[in-house]
Amino acid sequence: MANQRTNFGASKSLSPGAYNIDRITLTTHSGDTFYIENIVVKLTLTESIYSPNIIAEISVKDTANFFESTPLIGQEKIKIEISARPKGWDGAQTKTENQKSGIKKINLDFIVTEYPLYSSGNAEHTNVYTIACVSDHAYYSRLSKISRSFTDTTDVEIKKIITEDLGFTDFEVNGKVSSRMKGIIRWQSPLEAAEWLRKRTYDETLSPFFLYHSLDNKIRLSSLHTLMAAEEYHTYFDEREFSFESYSVEDYNQRASRILDVVSDLKLGKVYQGANGGWASENNYLDYSYKTYTKYDYNYDNDFKQDLTLNKKTPLSTQFDVNGELLNLMPKSHLEHVSVNNLSYGENDKNYNKLKEKTKGKTLAIEEALESISHDIKLFGDLELNPGTVIKLKFPKAVDPAIMKDLLAKMKNKPKSADDIYDKHLSGRHLITSVNHSFEDGTYFSEVRVKKDSFSIEL
Repeated sequence: MANQRTNFGASKSLSPGAYNIDRITLTTHSGDTFYIENIVVKLTLTESIYSPNIIAEISVKDTANFFESTPLIGQEKIKIEISARPKGWDGAQTKTENQKSGIKKINLDFIVTEYPLYSSGNAEHTNVYTIACVSDHAYYSRLSKISRSFTDTTDVEIKKIITEDLGFTDFEVNGKVSSRMKGIIRWQSPLEAAEWLRKRTYDETLSPFFLYHSLDNKIRLSSLHTLMAAEEYHTYFDEREFSFESYSVEDYNQRASRILDVVSDLKLGKVYQGANGGWASENNYLDYSYKTYTKYDYNYDNDFKQDLTLNKKTPLSTQFDVNGELLNLMPKSHLEHVSVNNLSYGENDKNYNKLKEKTKGKTLAIEEALESISHDIKLFGDLELNPGTVIKLKFPKAVDPAIMKDLLAKMKNKPKSADDIYDKHLSGRHLITSVNHSFEDGTYFSEVRVKKDSFSIEL
C-alpha cells in the first residue's frame, strides 16, 4: 500500500479520505522483522462499543514467495502505523488538538490469530491470503485464566483486570460508577471476567456501561448516559450532488459531511425489544436471609427518563395495544427470577444478585432501548470517528421533486425552515456503536453502525 498514499503528503489533502500507511511491521516467531506495507492490498480495522479489542484483517498479494521464505506459521506479531487528516484539519470546525495539528496518527500492536483465506489468484505465481489479528491483550486473555475474591465498585476490579492481569496501561472510566459488591471471580479468562463485571456495572441513573478499545489505543469503560450526553462530533447529510468547485476547501468539507451510502436494518422491532425487557418486565426476588419474596413490575412509561436519551422523545406509543394490553403494561413479556442473600457478607457488603435487585429491570431496559433504530452508513474515512461518539444524521424527505423544489425555495427565503427538507423521523442524534475502517486502492472509508434509543418526533 506504499504506493497508495493519495495526495496525503501535500500541504492540503484533496480528499477527506486521504491517508498514509506509515508502516506495517511483521515480526516472525524467531524475531525477524519485515515491512510488509508494499504487499498489503487491503487493511480493515474494526472497533466496537461491545468489544474491548480491535480486530485487524490484512489482505496480502504475494509475488515473492514471502509466505514460505519467512516462513509464516501463525505465530507472528504485527504493528500498524497510519496517518490521516481528521475532519476539519484545515481550520473548519476544528475541535481537538489532534485536529489542530493537521495529522492524526495511530499506532497499534496485534498478534496473528489465523490465516482464514488463501487463493492462488488469477495471475500465475501469485498468492493472495488474509491475515486475521487481534490486539495483544485479547490474545493473551484467551490463553489465561484468573480467579479471586474482590470487594469494591465494579470499575475498580475491571481496571485491575485490564491494567494488571492484561498489562494494558491506558484505561479510562467515563461516568460515575455506583455498583459496588463483594464476590468471587470464578476461573475464566480476564476479558470474560471483565465482561461479567461490566454487565453488573451502572451509574447513578442506573445506565449501563460499555467496555471498548478505540483507535487511540485506549480502553474505556463508559456509561451510556455519559456517551449520549456529549455534543455531536459532526453532522452528516444523505445527499448525492456536490455543489462546490472540485478540490476547494468548501468541496472538501462538503465531502467530509456526506453520507456516501446507507443500507440499514432499521430495527423498530418492538416485539423483540419487549421480549427482552425493553418495555415491561416482572422482576421477582427471593431473599433467603429474611425469608421474603418481593416483586417489581418495570413500566417503560413510568420508569424511563426521556431527558437522558439522545433525542428526548419516546419511541413507544401508548395508543397501541395487543389483545387490549399496552406493551408497557405487559410485565410477563420478560421474567426475571433472582435469589438474594442479604446476609451473605454481613449487613454492609452486597453480592452481585443484590445489585440486580437494585436495578429493578431498569438497566436492562435502558440498554435495550438503544435497539430502537439502527443505520449502517458509509462515510469518507476519519480516524476520529470511533464507537461511543455521537453524530447527527440528516436524511431528505422522500417527496415528489416538485414539492422538494418548493421546500428548497422556502428555505432560501426563510433559513429557519431548512429542516423542513429533512425526514425528522429518520434524522437526529445517533450513537456510533461500531466502525470498520477500510483502506484499499488509495481510498479510506469508514463503515459506521449507529443506533438511537429515542425518536425525534412526537408520537
